[in-house]
Amino acid sequence: MDGKLITSAHGATYYWMERNENPEAPCIVFTHGIAVNHHAFDKQVPYFARDYTVLTWDLPLHGRSRADREFTYAHAAEALEAILRREGLTRVILVGVGIGGYVCQEYAARHPEQVQAFVGVGVMPFGDPFYSAAEMKQMRRVPLAVQRLPGRLLHIHLARARGMSGYGYHNALAMLEQMSRKEIIHVFREAFADRFSRREPVRFACPVLLLVGALDYEGKFAEFCRKWSEQSGYPMHVIPDAAHNANADNFDEFNDVAGKFLRRSVVAQREPHSAG
Repeated sequence: MDGKLITSAHGATYYWMERNENPEAPCIVFTHGIAVNHHAFDKQVPYFARDYTVLTWDLPLHGRSRADREFTYAHAAEALEAILRREGLTRVILVGVGIGGYVCQEYAARHPEQVQAFVGVGVMPFGDPFYSAAEMKQMRRVPLAVQRLPGRLLHIHLARARGMSGYGYHNALAMLEQMSRKEIIHVFREAFADRFSRREPVRFACPVLLLVGALDYEGKFAEFCRKWSEQSGYPMHVIPDAAHNANADNFDEFNDVAGKFLRRSVVAQREPHSAG
């Protein structure tokens, strides 16, 4: 994939893109979770690149974009919009894991007409109505819990929460090890400090699929993903034998389920109907 970057007053944001030979092919944007990077989707890129243009990127304060000066969901969403404008992409499919799903929600709230579909993986919804005051308070304490983990144990603990399979665990650990303990604690503080800046739920004007790993015990992502599904009517599918990074932990199942959803909800809608 071709690596590129965009710059702003905040710093540089890196992204990678593989254009499909069909200029009419839809584009999928993959957005990773906290403290990892675009390699979280190494098992998705070759699979989906056969039928789609594929774009991955490193969120601000993550991966190659670690030199960025801040992290807010608004800043991340506008960085993504700058990337899409540069590439001439006006309609995209958003796939987000964990806080990457927050970025997708923020982007959809700001640019609803540009989102063809959303696939959330282990994602909590924006919006105060989904949470009690006690639950909000508990989430705000997550950075303190992360800060208490010493040295090497921090990387191992976070990797185990993200991957139960051999591939899923080592994929997560390799990404986490690119960040120092100080950098990981900083990004948790930034991401959770901005967590409740958007108070209202985001209403998607496009097809939505929520996916959650059957073994996702990271925080309460799975619990609130289910609540989101129940209250919004968005379909939810449980990925077996998978933890938080279900797309990496059980990539065959993820690729099959997400691929069928996109073919049904996006690709089929683009194909001309035969007369008769």
